Amino acid sequence: MTIKLIATDLNGSLLHNDQSYNRPLFKQVLRQLQARGVTLVLASGNEYAHLRELFADALADNLVLVAENGASIYQQDQLIFDGSLSPAAVTQFVTVDRQQDFLRHAYVILTGAQGSYTESGAPQQLLDAASAYYDNLQQVTSLRTVTDKIKKISISTLPDQAAQLVEQLNTYFDGRLHAHDSGYGVIDVVAANVGKLPAIQWLAQRLGLSAANIMAFGDGANDVPLLQYAAQGLAMQNADPQIQAVATGVTQWDNEQDGVLQTILTQVLGSSAD
Repeated sequence: MTIKLIATDLNGSLLHNDQSYNRPLFKQVLRQLQARGVTLVLASGNEYAHLRELFADALADNLVLVAENGASIYQQDQLIFDGSLSPAAVTQFVTVDRQQDFLRHAYVILTGAQGSYTESGAPQQLLDAASAYYDNLQQVTSLRTVTDKIKKISISTLPDQAAQLVEQLNTYFDGRLHAHDSGYGVIDVVAANVGKLPAIQWLAQRLGLSAANIMAFGDGANDVPLLQYAAQGLAMQNADPQIQAVATGVTQWDNEQDGVLQTILTQVLGSSAD
């Protein structure tokens, strides 16, 4: 069937390693997709404010931004889906869950509608790294004092320990919340019905599409469900072999070579860069 929705991860997929992207080529592809009635979805664990800043000059009608690992979906700068955590879920996390042995000493960031919050005393190196991805990052004396609407909870760990901690968290939550490995040693905890795949399925239903109409790109563990769902689920050339193994194909180009955009040009649009 014809591809009508294309969903792509950002870090390690659409974006270069320095967080930049080929803006002229991106606009060219977006323009040609719009002419064919194809929706382009950028799906990321990053905050919406960060994504909006990255793509501020390209907010076309056919561009959808999925932020906070699916907790927010925006189109034309309008929130069309809000999967925020309930106040009760946030209170449960900061008062009870956070006190569990495997989380007590973790570095935690609450991502809210107005900003992001972490407790005072976090290592400066972690604060510096987080400030590149979390807009308006604030230090508070206790996470219990935060009153903002919370989209997701981020937990920092060593990259080689992330998969084990995700499994441990999901066993502990038992369906109450859901933890996703967002890569680079970051685990995102969101509402049980939230994630990149649920976001794309929600959009597909809204547009009257099925998996047969969807192409997806990704490079990390949190992209796997989407890659397996889409009729054309493509792992990036730079993705780990285990991610490539579950995809329907692998891109010819890596993220530094504009692999997502080049693949869309050749496989969907049947053209090349201007």
